[in-house]
Order: sequence, then structure tokens, then C-alpha cells
Amino acid sequence: MTTPLSLIARKGQMAGLRAALDAGGGKALFYINAPPATPDDATAETLLGSINLATPSGALGDASGLATLTLTVPQITNALASGIIGWVRLADGAGHGFMDLPAGLAGSGLPVILNALQVYTGGEIQLLACLIAA
Repeated sequence: MTTPLSLIARKGQMAGLRAALDAGGGKALFYINAPPATPDDATAETLLGSINLATPSGALGDASGLATLTLTVPQITNALASGIIGWVRLADGAGHGFMDLPAGLAGSGLPVILNALQVYTGGEIQLLACLIAA
């Protein structure tokens, strides 16, 4: 059974997520195709690139009754390989996955917004926005 949490409790969850991401330096890892069942599972998908998150990694807030964590952006890196970005794993500095999120372009309504989904080796990956809400 799922127990509903108050807004203040969900904001506490977001604060805990931010603290965990910030410990040891959080990362956003960009992959092709689809994520595994959970962020605890390793992925066999191609890693297209990674961005070191700022510290603190983002701002806490609330909107429309949801607790939010908005990552500090923009962040830019060069692609390690060519492919189409399908999802992003947020991980701590040791590589432990915290959350897998779908990626899209502006207007897609997805939590991770990029400048482009198709990337080429050595080309730019730019994280334009990332909003996590609970």
C-alpha cells in the first residue's frame, strides 16, 4: 500500500535526494534506447556522455502542490559516442544510480530537456532543464 505524503514530507525527500546527489559530486549520464527496470540495475546501453552536476546540484521548491528539485543548468559536455539520447541516469560520484529519467526536447513535457537528442562523437550535449517533481 502506498502512503500519501504531505508536501512538506515530499520536500524533505527532495532535499535528501539533492544531498545524496551532491555527496561526492553528482552526475547526469546520457544513454541510448530505454532504461533498465530500476536505477539499481546496471545498463548495457551505450553511454553517450556525462555531465558533472553543480554543487548544490539544484534548487528546491514547490509548484502546483508538488515538491520540486530543479537542477542547475545549462550544463555542457562533449559526446563520447554517436547515438540518440533516450534517457538520463542521475548518479552520485561513486556511480550509484538514483533515478532514471526520460529525455526530450523543449515542449516535450519530459523531465530532462536537451538541446538535441541526436549526438555525434565529440559533439555537444547540452542539458537545458531538469525538473524532478513528487
